[in-house]
Amino acid sequence: MMLLLGTVAALCAVLERLGRLRFRASPFFRPYFASDVSYLLTGFVAGGSAAMAYVATASGWLEGRLGLPSVASTDLPLAVSVVAGLVALDLGNYGAHVLLHRVDALWELHKVHHSSRSLDWLATFRSHILEQAVRRLVAPLLLIATGFPLDAVVLAHGLFLTWAMLNHANLRLDLRFLEPILITPRLHRLHHVPGTTERNLGTVFTFWDRLRGTLVTVEASPACTFGVPGEVTTYPQGWVAQLVEPPRRIIGTRGRRVRQPAS
Repeated sequence: MMLLLGTVAALCAVLERLGRLRFRASPFFRPYFASDVSYLLTGFVAGGSAAMAYVATASGWLEGRLGLPSVASTDLPLAVSVVAGLVALDLGNYGAHVLLHRVDALWELHKVHHSSRSLDWLATFRSHILEQAVRRLVAPLLLIATGFPLDAVVLAHGLFLTWAMLNHANLRLDLRFLEPILITPRLHRLHHVPGTTERNLGTVFTFWDRLRGTLVTVEASPACTFGVPGEVTTYPQGWVAQLVEPPRRIIGTRGRRVRQPAS
């Protein structure tokens, strides 16, 4: 999985240097590049093994204590298990993402991810450690309840992160032919525009947004602004500042929820 993620990250980084392919001009070492590397190392590289251990332990406990049937006990081909696992993982992440947007305290955590003023492959990993804990507890619940084999979970998780990196990449790719099924970079880019923050919450599949009526397909201009609604220029930047800001607001009840009207 790490080889896959590293290869896709390197490919995105190279393609983002090509003027005809990138969404808008941005230096490789753009502002807060080092902070986002810190998010990558502390949140996703260090936390990935813990997440897999949680899924394996919880699945084993449910099967042993409750005697629930599991996907792992069937004869499904690995490829089928991986695709089914990816659907289950994406649905779980979608549910967690909705909570992060609808629950005020969780939104304060999720603002960290939306604070990126520049989108690229590395911006994928900017998220508060407490948000990561919420996602890792909630997102794999379907996988755990249905007892997916660990090798399928690992591959599904790798594909999920790979697609998330692509969708955050600073790339102008015409992938509209995939949009009946898949979220593309242009669709996810709209989620980071303050006026459409409540739309396009999916990571891999468009099904969930279509069902909720929250899918939008308008074009974002290269001159568009990314950031936290109502706090685009004022939300703290930098790893340390963002580590303490959400808890400070939650504890001090100083966070202000800014909602965008449905359109």
